[in-house]
Amino acid sequence: MNFLHLLSSSATQHLTVHCLNTPVWATGPSLQPSDRAVSFKAWSGDRIQAGDVLEPTVIKDDCWIKDGHWHQTQFVFQTQDPNLLPIVDVDNLPSADPGSRFHLEVGPVCFL
Repeated sequence: MNFLHLLSSSATQHLTVHCLNTPVWATGPSLQPSDRAVSFKAWSGDRIQAGDVLEPTVIKDDCWIKDGHWHQTQFVFQTQDPNLLPIVDVDNLPSADPGSRFHLEVGPVCFL
C-alpha cells in the first residue's frame, strides 16, 4: 500500500450503504448530514466526519425514507492526499431496530 501511496497524486473511492428503514446520513431530502450521520476512518487513522477536508460527496441519499423498501446512500471520497484512502472503518452506524437493516458495499480505491 505504501508503494501505491508514494506513486500516486490523488485517489478516489466509492462506498454505498444499502438500507431498509434506517437513515445513515440525512434525516430528510436535503442531503445535509444529521447529528447521527455515519463517520469514516481513513487509512492514515484520521476520522472523517461531515465538514472535514475529506468529507465525502453524497451522490444519492434515500436511506431516510422509511417505507419498507431497500434504499441507498452513495458516498464518493476524492482526495489529493492518497495516504487517506482506502476507508478502513465506518462508525456511528444505526442500531438494528426491529424492521430495519443495512449493509455496506465498499468499492476499490483508484490511485492516480
